[in-house]
Amino acid sequence: ERTNLQPAMDRLYVLRFFVIALGSAGDAVDLPTPPLIKSGLSTPSSWAFTLTVQAGPVSNTQSTWTARLYCYQGTCSYPGPTIEVIPGDNVTVTLVNDLGANRVGEDTSMNSMHSPNSTNLHTHGLHIDPTVDTVFTKADPGQSLVYAYQVPKDHAPGTHWYHSHSHGNSALQVMGGMVGALVVRPSGSEGVPASIIAGDEKLVVVTSMTQAQATDRATGLVSQGCGNANKCDPVTQPPGCTTQQIAGIQSSPFSPFRVYSYEELSADTGSAMDPTVTLTDSRYGDLMYFANGAFNPSISVKTDSYVTLRIIAAFGGSHMETECPRDCICSVVAYDGVYLTAPQVKSKLILLAGARADVQVACSSTGTKAFSARTPFGAVPILSMELSSGGSSHSATTASELAQILRPYYLSDLTGSVTVDKTYSVHMSQGSRPQSTCGGANLFWFGGGSDCSRVAPWGSEQPSSTSTICPFGFWGGPKGSSAAGFTAANKLVTTIGDVNEWSLYGLGNDKHPLHLHVHHMQIVSFTQVAGDTTLAADWEDYIGVGEWRDTFPTFHGKIMVRFRATDFPGETVLHCHFLRHEDLGMMDTILVEPNPAPSPSPAPNPSPTPNPTPAPVSVTPTPAPTPTPTSNLAPTPMFATPTPAPTPMLAAPDPAPTLTPTPNPAPTPVSATPTPAPTPTPTPKPAPISNPAPTPTSATPTPAEPNPVPIVTRIPRPAPTPGSAMPTPGPTTTPSVADETTFAIAPSPVLLWVSLASLWLAYASRRQA
Repeated sequence: ERTNLQPAMDRLYVLRFFVIALGSAGDAVDLPTPPLIKSGLSTPSSWAFTLTVQAGPVSNTQSTWTARLYCYQGTCSYPGPTIEVIPGDNVTVTLVNDLGANRVGEDTSMNSMHSPNSTNLHTHGLHIDPTVDTVFTKADPGQSLVYAYQVPKDHAPGTHWYHSHSHGNSALQVMGGMVGALVVRPSGSEGVPASIIAGDEKLVVVTSMTQAQATDRATGLVSQGCGNANKCDPVTQPPGCTTQQIAGIQSSPFSPFRVYSYEELSADTGSAMDPTVTLTDSRYGDLMYFANGAFNPSISVKTDSYVTLRIIAAFGGSHMETECPRDCICSVVAYDGVYLTAPQVKSKLILLAGARADVQVACSSTGTKAFSARTPFGAVPILSMELSSGGSSHSATTASELAQILRPYYLSDLTGSVTVDKTYSVHMSQGSRPQSTCGGANLFWFGGGSDCSRVAPWGSEQPSSTSTICPFGFWGGPKGSSAAGFTAANKLVTTIGDVNEWSLYGLGNDKHPLHLHVHHMQIVSFTQVAGDTTLAADWEDYIGVGEWRDTFPTFHGKIMVRFRATDFPGETVLHCHFLRHEDLGMMDTILVEPNPAPSPSPAPNPSPTPNPTPAPVSVTPTPAPTPTPTSNLAPTPMFATPTPAPTPMLAAPDPAPTLTPTPNPAPTPVSATPTPAPTPTPTPKPAPISNPAPTPTSATPTPAEPNPVPIVTRIPRPAPTPGSAMPTPGPTTTPSVADETTFAIAPSPVLLWVSLASLWLAYASRRQA
């Protein structure tokens, strides 16, 4: 916060801000590489690290602002450090909130923008336990959360990311910079070809920043809807803008798809932090994209040699459309962290907010080739490639190579003739369209039920909260683990092993991006609204039949998708990934119940061994001991086809120094009475560093002590001792039920008895010897 920023900068930690700030906007900047966190081991292991959230400056050749940042081992970066895991890893992440206090007396009601300095962590794309990757708890300023992730032993390799997901401020924190890449590297048994493993690879975390309400330079009208002046943009608004509305004399229709600026989001949440975004070059307007924190950085590539770009659309306010550069081939090999069965050569690439794409690019001519994003008022550069001839070359991944990559049990093909166990439908709509005005309530609601086809534009019904087949509503809080609450709300209750078939409907002037946590869904078909030739005419630029995605464009039409609930019972979140919409209530949940019977084998693929049902979830109202990573209890690898001999693993390119977790002992168990945090030693205020190289650490991570209970705990930390410069926590308040809840998976009694028996046999053997 503005009032807390100076003490935060003078805090008693040794900090270095990993900031890109080289010369003027016209100077070439190499693509930065964020700090890297990984175990350093080639086999699954248990390891731990701490992410701290602090306020700090961000600066590049295009802009400067103050942000909330992820920090690791004293280095704060924009974007946050890249986390690499391998299947079978057990990773404990401690999230420490060192931001200043939220505003005293703020309105924290559900589905309002509030609490700009409270936060949590979501692993976007991981197939992971929803009771661990929960968004129903948060760390207020001065508190911590501990997440114990068990990555399944047969998790598919792929590109994902992590970000803040605190309801009421996620749009602000994600735009400000609280994002980072999360990559699952192959273990060696998946058949990932050498053209991917040993090829030239660049990680590109694309973030966006809207400095202010963008205006058309020619007309002065606010783009993408009406703004503070209530001006109406006839290009992006529904039909009917009047002369008075265009002039700003009358209120104009409300556009839910306007990209809100950093200043607006800061004001909406009640943030006191300076929201000013200073531009050094105004040629590209107010909407900017950055690659790994830099404005239009460059990479060096040889002609006719393929480089794989792992592109992450790490934002929550808009879609991103780019074109393949001239004289280049752009071949997509993966979407949303799942490899395709054949490459897709694209002239245009569209990524939804939160989506990912692995794109292999090769160019035939030398010179500078640019990837730029289309915006309403021109192209904004994202990344440049400097092409030169000669040198070694890397080949593209072929269709036969992609087809040999083995799919884990939860990605078994469902496009053919399969038995569908449960059906469900979702309708994404802004509830106030078309009557709302800029001065009216910004209503975003979510329809879900047995049959949303009866709602316009397909049927004659209008969105209604009283419907029994497709009830619309706003997020009302978690429903728990009992089926009764979901059934009463006409929401989906499915069971481990069920094949689910969903129909996704959209209504509006754009495509709400629907994101489902935990599960990817396979696209089966798309059907346009009869007579519609505009809103969904370009659907094939967004999605393709057979692809697995975790984020979908809800067109003015119907997308049919399927997934099998193979494991991980619990309440699972789905929401609009235009995060301001989610903050204002466009979110819902479904329930996956455990099944005591073995899960049926996927069809029509060869039947793998059934995936064991995870232990039931217990909810304990008292704090539990801080967990440390456990030996992996995930099911043994189960693929749709027999596993061939492991592909030799070549080290992936790693141009950045590897920051390995500090070999500290496991976190101290948390008791009912919080232990005061140690008082750090004062250090001088750090100045922003112009593109420093992160200091490498050579420590080998020490495996943490085993603990069979993965838990997310909320750890309150008392105010610092007098004289320290840590931010002062806010006033003591009574925490909500969600804040006090500890989510835990109960240890299996069978495993405990087996462990005791093993210890007894070992002891008896030693006695006999």
